[in-house]
Amino acid sequence: MSRLADRINDDDGFMVKLRMDSRFDLKDYDDIKSALKDVISGWKSDGKVSTEDFVAFLDLIQCLAGGSRFWSDETALMAEDAELELMEIIHDELEL
Repeated sequence: MSRLADRINDDDGFMVKLRMDSRFDLKDYDDIKSALKDVISGWKSDGKVSTEDFVAFLDLIQCLAGGSRFWSDETALMAEDAELELMEIIHDELEL
């Protein structure tokens, strides 16, 4: 797995904590943002997108956008803000 996919989908990764523990881990989220920016640089230089990273990213966006009835209001707001920020990173870094 790549660094981005690992941060998102690992057994102790961001989405597992969010889904199972209803916990938004800020450190993991910051690591994901950093890994996403690194991956995007690679995508741009290679001229292609890694399927593994792209699928993990889409799963993360879906998780954040879908929310959960088990999340606290604070976690739900953090997830909503994170989804918007990650989409902004994609748009800005890929110059869409």
